[in-house]
Amino acid sequence: MLKTHYLYGLVIVGLSTLSSTAIAELKSYQASYAVVKSGLTLGTMTSRVAINGANYSFSRQTQANGLASLLSGDKIDEQAQGTLKGQRLQPSSYSYHHKNKRKDRSDQFKFSTPTSVTGQKNGESYSLKVPADTLDPGSMELQLVNDLSTNRPLNYHITEKGELRNYTLNKLGNETISVPAGQFNTIKVQVARNNSERQTTFWLAPELNYMPVRMQHREDGDTVETQLLSHN
Repeated sequence: MLKTHYLYGLVIVGLSTLSSTAIAELKSYQASYAVVKSGLTLGTMTSRVAINGANYSFSRQTQANGLASLLSGDKIDEQAQGTLKGQRLQPSSYSYHHKNKRKDRSDQFKFSTPTSVTGQKNGESYSLKVPADTLDPGSMELQLVNDLSTNRPLNYHITEKGELRNYTLNKLGNETISVPAGQFNTIKVQVARNNSERQTTFWLAPELNYMPVRMQHREDGDTVETQLLSHN
């Protein structure tokens, strides 16, 4: 089974440039990644962002291929929508569906107000009261692009799977790396965790508007990476 779902809530993407009052650092794009474990390519991931006026939409699909597809049939689909509000994003809806031969998990919710969330996790309804700056996982990734470029603290309230969670990311410095799409100078960022057995790290390329060119997740002795194949 692909373990890439550990990465999805934190992969950084870009949006279109809108106006002097919008998030000017963000640009629309489409990118494809290889999902790799122990040197073997297990699947592919594609991320897309679209802008319609002040509205944004984000989608990401990941699918196992080759032998991994025969063994697991893993497929993940993620969608997020919202509105640009100056230097912040206001999400409106989010959905996540992870299906393979052993399980079928889903989470979908809406922000009825900036502080109220209603949704369904695996078919079970829930509602949450959240802080006014709360984001969904996809919208957090978009907000992170702007915060990196403006050197703001990388601290976020996130709602997912019927819970309110807090994420902090730490900058670890600069590093030049090579991936199938080429060689890039990157900023290395890591999710702060109390559990030393889990580690999620990103290499983001400023020349690609802080697009992630490599992502790595370690857990239970396994390491899964996504590596940039192409972008436009």
